[in-house]
Amino acid sequence: MNRRRHATWLIAACVALFAFLALPPFAASGDAASPAKADKAEPARPPDELRLAEIALDAESERYTAPMGAGRAVLTMVPRVQERVAKLLSDYRVPWAAAVLLEPASGRVLAMAEHSQREPASRGLSLQARAPAASVFKIVTSAALLQRGFEPDAEVCYHGGRHRVQRNNLADDPRRDRTCLSLASALGKSANVVFAKLADRALDADLLRSSAQNLLFNTPIPFPQPVEMSRADIPEDPFALATTAAGFGAVRLSPLHGALLAAIVANGGMFVAPDVLASVDGAVAPRRPEARRVLDERVASELAAMMRTTVTEGTARQFFRLKRSRRSSLSSLTVAGKTGSLSETGPYRDYSWFVGFAPVEHPQVAFAVVVMNDRSWRVKAPTVARAALEAWADWEWGRLQASAAPSGPSALATR
Repeated sequence: MNRRRHATWLIAACVALFAFLALPPFAASGDAASPAKADKAEPARPPDELRLAEIALDAESERYTAPMGAGRAVLTMVPRVQERVAKLLSDYRVPWAAAVLLEPASGRVLAMAEHSQREPASRGLSLQARAPAASVFKIVTSAALLQRGFEPDAEVCYHGGRHRVQRNNLADDPRRDRTCLSLASALGKSANVVFAKLADRALDADLLRSSAQNLLFNTPIPFPQPVEMSRADIPEDPFALATTAAGFGAVRLSPLHGALLAAIVANGGMFVAPDVLASVDGAVAPRRPEARRVLDERVASELAAMMRTTVTEGTARQFFRLKRSRRSSLSSLTVAGKTGSLSETGPYRDYSWFVGFAPVEHPQVAFAVVVMNDRSWRVKAPTVARAALEAWADWEWGRLQASAAPSGPSALATR
């Protein structure tokens, strides 16, 4: 009898103990929430997508705004520069073209202008990798060669290759190799065979592929609105590799990416993510990544000097030489850049590029312009780039003058 009573008591005690252990941990006032409560916390909301196609000018603030999720964003773009460049493209009635200007140090986008006579409803051309990179890709090849230890003043002698590179151009021929250029001049003059020869002798697919990825090819570009990835197909075949290095490969480039290529060089090899958001109301903005080094500082410095030759003695000399003949805000501005041109058939399309930055000594703006012409030529990219740069310089000069002017009636005395 007693044994039965003891067993019943023992069973009841065990049940009470197990019930107590099953209770959630006690949290005193002011302590962290219990795990049970933490499990119920809402996950972080993903960033909202910016809709740049719906951009509008706010008359009161004189700033551009655009919808972002359920809210609205104020943009970094400068109306005075944006509208001037957009009008320029519209006046030339180009089949399609786009221009991007941004501040290298901050990544702040100053203008993203575009126009398409052929596709009036097209939007977002600045973020699309439609155009072949052409000789702009020589920036990638130059970076790879400089990283391998090539000196900018090292000369290469060659023949042919003005429009295409043939296999026999890669072999030295003392009887025909009557033109010799340094690597720096070859970039400025966009000498195809020089780059094909050097790539054939000093680079392989892995080295060129790595240089391309460092300079944002085949990788997503962080931005509040999706940017089409710039694809660079780097072949293993030696001759195909050489021609790709010279700018004839299967490589596509977006205008925003083109401006970032110039900005990386201008920043001494640092990649600063582009941004178009000045402020956001009622939406979640994406988190901007930290600046990171993608090029050795020495390589970037040598590249900057090499890109300067494009304007002083190379393929863009005729376009920027015109600024000396008349009063212009560009008259004392030093410019570095790289041209690119390539035509495709079926249907015929002719693409021209100019990417660059200015001033060379202390870069304040990086830019990219791409123009697609058909058989009826409208304008080349360097012409548009010069005008876009002049629009920026006029705005920058006016901004600096306004910030330096004293307030009140005495301001008239400074005129």
